[in-house]
Amino acid sequence: MKVKLLKYTKGGTELIAKSARVSGVPEDIPDREIVRMIVENDYSSALEHIHFTFDLQDISIALSRELLEHRIASHTARSTRYVEEANFGYFVPKEFQRNKNALKLYNDTIKQIASAYRELRNMKSTRESARYVLPLAAYTNYVWTINARSLINFLGLRLCVRASPEIRELARQVHKTVAKIYPEIFRNLGCRGVNLAVCPENEVRDSPQGRLCSYKRKGSGAFIPTKRDVRERKERE
Repeated sequence: MKVKLLKYTKGGTELIAKSARVSGVPEDIPDREIVRMIVENDYSSALEHIHFTFDLQDISIALSRELLEHRIASHTARSTRYVEEANFGYFVPKEFQRNKNALKLYNDTIKQIASAYRELRNMKSTRESARYVLPLAAYTNYVWTINARSLINFLGLRLCVRASPEIRELARQVHKTVAKIYPEIFRNLGCRGVNLAVCPENEVRDSPQGRLCSYKRKGSGAFIPTKRDVRERKERE
């Protein structure tokens, strides 16, 4: 996976602050302080004025489908109708990398699919028809444009330990990139539990992936309660 920032809104801090002042924020508050207040208090419509465009290379078709769930963004993917895919690269889950037999079966299956694709093309099948044998693991390239408000939502969901590993890695790389450009917006962001100071995952936080969460251990300095914890505490009061 390669994540490259192609373009972003420059002067975004000033732009956000200016739009916030239209709503009545006092003129004497510094721009960066206004932005921090907006992020902290989730007054986030002003964040929609700044955008980021990324070139995402070597991501799986499966990941691209997850990206489509983030609809307030612009999506352009490499076309399997017009691009020859006879020698496609593919994603290998770490779970298979740790299991020799599973990895062999996985790689052999991908090779069979690639062979079937080439054979169909040799039979004069169009790329449009042959592409239906391509696996979800096949790599694609993607250009993705998203505003800061939607990006915060994306990061909150995809930095969670329960997110699929590939898209979580994408979220990590994107977060690292944007936090350098606009630290006043992104530096202190994490999963939704971090951003909201309450975890909305509730029961599924006890799933195998959820057990990896470093914020679920009661008594620790980093503990973040679930929404269920908050409701139960309220009922007791």
